[in-house]
Amino acid sequence: MNNKELVELCKKGNEQALGLLYKTYADKMLKICSYYVTDKQAAQDILHDGFIVIMSSIHSLRSPNKLESWMGKIMRNLSLRYLEQYNTTTIIPLDEISYGEEPIDFDYTDEFPPYNTMLQLVEQLPEGYCKIFKLAVLEGLSHKEISLLLHIAPHSSSSQLSRAKDMLRKLFSQYRMIVFWALLSILSLYIFRDEKDKSVPKEQAITKGRKNDVPHTELPFHADTMDSDIPSQIIFQQVHNEYVATDVICTNKISNTYQDSIIERKGKSTDIDEKKEKSKQDSEGCLPNNRIPNYLTTAKRNKNWMLSISYSGVTHQTDFQKIIIPSSITSGEPKEILEESHHCAPIVFSLSAQKKINAHWGLETGIQYTLLRSEFASSDDTRLERAQKIHYIGIPLKGNFNIWKNGKFSIYTSAGLTLDVPIKASVEESLFDNEQTIKQEKYDLHPSLQWSTSIGFGLQYQITPTIGIYAEPNLHYYFNPGDGIKTIRTEKPLNVTLPIGIRLSW
Repeated sequence: MNNKELVELCKKGNEQALGLLYKTYADKMLKICSYYVTDKQAAQDILHDGFIVIMSSIHSLRSPNKLESWMGKIMRNLSLRYLEQYNTTTIIPLDEISYGEEPIDFDYTDEFPPYNTMLQLVEQLPEGYCKIFKLAVLEGLSHKEISLLLHIAPHSSSSQLSRAKDMLRKLFSQYRMIVFWALLSILSLYIFRDEKDKSVPKEQAITKGRKNDVPHTELPFHADTMDSDIPSQIIFQQVHNEYVATDVICTNKISNTYQDSIIERKGKSTDIDEKKEKSKQDSEGCLPNNRIPNYLTTAKRNKNWMLSISYSGVTHQTDFQKIIIPSSITSGEPKEILEESHHCAPIVFSLSAQKKINAHWGLETGIQYTLLRSEFASSDDTRLERAQKIHYIGIPLKGNFNIWKNGKFSIYTSAGLTLDVPIKASVEESLFDNEQTIKQEKYDLHPSLQWSTSIGFGLQYQITPTIGIYAEPNLHYYFNPGDGIKTIRTEKPLNVTLPIGIRLSW
């Protein structure tokens, strides 16, 4: 019986053919397993699991001439997966441990959340992953025991446990990120409250000014100067590097109708001049209203509009995972194959405008461009590679709140929504066999609208009165659009970005 006939009978479920297949290739496959795994018992287990995979997926074998190499690939992949999952632990006999040695006390408090929180995170896993994780980790059952309880193959149990651990790591990272942002929010509010308590009210600053230090000068009234204006005196006091008016003497114009009631005082011009000179020296900072410096008038202008240009994103790979998916490469019934996914961090350019509502609050909107790139590769008898690109135009709407400002530095927080509209999406697909390109194809995708929420804290440094640079770490959560297209936003809905940019104010 040749390989073609043997494969055809195995596809039909012939028990004798399946038994012959096992007897013919068991020794060769065991050598392959033993080459990678030195433990004989583990190699036997891998051989057993490998033949289960072979018998359940032999219908997908298109070329019977490649039967042995196909089986060898399965055994090799299972052996490598075993080595990857089984981190070899050095076992030291008890008689070799000296009495002076103490076991290492590992402190996991900084690495894991509390036990109750960890159980809640486990419950968030999909139902199948949750069951296998509890049976394998919490109850300590082997994959064979789990397969008997859940009526699944042992290799399926191990693969689902691996994926459950990956998902749990993501949930742990999200938990730590939420705790970090919560602590940062509390710290920022504490700083803001402390600074607010230390600030001096304007009324208090006025009472502490030099109002009482200015002597009451008796002004001369001459008939030839009755129609002239008496200059106002504006007294400024420096409070927190800003000048605030503490006393104002309004301009009085004396009408000609009162000239008759004015008594001209002669002989006192010299005394009045001396009092004027002394008043100028004592009241330092008192300036006429028509000679106020430009920096004082400029400081009182409110800059209600801001224009921001920012960029965020890097080009290196940020995600790598292996999952089991239904095959769309080969003809025939669906099967389980291994797929590798590579996601790159989003590249985002944004242009936004902000309108200040008051000293603390502001409203911001604008437009932003986003590029999402992903690469997928699946291997069986052939290798399929796909390069996916999606371009978005987004419309953000955020509210900003200024927390703290000191000199040229300021800290603020922001929160809002963003709607990303896809403008172009495409996939380049290449099929390889023995490193030779068999097929190349390019087609369009039709993704759905992408909604997201964000919260962030920003630090700004004012280079000039109108130009500043800023960095604004943001925590984004992307809602699943439900279109079935895999991106970094569907694999990792909770993402952290660090936009940096320039902000103009006027």
